[in-house]
Amino acid sequence: MGDQHRGTHELMNEVLLRAVDALHAGNVPNALMGGLASAALGRSRHTHDIDLFVKEPDADRALEALERAGFRTERTDPTWLYKAFWFDTMVDVIFVSKGGVRFDDDMRGHCCPVEIGGRHIDALSPEDMLVIKAVANAEHVPRHWHDALSIVAAGDLDWPYLLRRARPHASRVASLLLYALSDGQQLPAEPVRELVEAAMADVPPHPAKTEAEHHLTARLRQALATDPRVNEPHLLVLVCGEEVTVRGQVATPARRRAIGLVLGELAGDYRVLNEVEVT
Repeated sequence: MGDQHRGTHELMNEVLLRAVDALHAGNVPNALMGGLASAALGRSRHTHDIDLFVKEPDADRALEALERAGFRTERTDPTWLYKAFWFDTMVDVIFVSKGGVRFDDDMRGHCCPVEIGGRHIDALSPEDMLVIKAVANAEHVPRHWHDALSIVAAGDLDWPYLLRRARPHASRVASLLLYALSDGQQLPAEPVRELVEAAMADVPPHPAKTEAEHHLTARLRQALATDPRVNEPHLLVLVCGEEVTVRGQVATPARRRAIGLVLGELAGDYRVLNEVEVT
């Protein structure tokens, strides 16, 4: 790290601690998010501002607390964002993140301590950061996607909590996790499968085919679970258009071939795509 970046980093930490102290003095619960939290939880990268998450009803009190501590403040957008400035260093006070994500008691209870300038402050959990970053990703801000991937790579995720927080945004988070798998990261199959199924459940089906596809999906899943050639109850089966896709992991190539045979016997005119992996 060069001298200029080191000085900027130290100033950012100093302003962050000053802002957190001001919010604590005003009895405003808060947590670090954004680039500084990503650097603490995943990959190190430069950021130009500080992001603090507060509860929506506390937003005005947060700004008042920062004003009392000497920050210059502005009510930038009353739907989601206020700003505070310590000279040229900017603090974003966020109370509604993209996708309608809010700082609630569940999120606050899962905050984790990170060390900033020799002190520990609360940051959003890796799981909440992952969801927020996946939802916030867009063409003009690809850093969010790679921040989230670095959090996945760091490991040690609370998967039941992640599933709970990710369900309202299942398609975006499932996409991120599938990308991580394609990039060689090792993830537990079942949580990813659950999110993919939740994402597909949100896709509006063709009205005329809905009932038939549901019945066929149920019949194929039952066959894969009970047919003695397979006995695999945890495979993912998707019926879409004229195709039946099966995904998951099995122990042997013979079991994978048996899955294709069973589906071929029952799928009729549907094209069977056997994407099961042998591990």
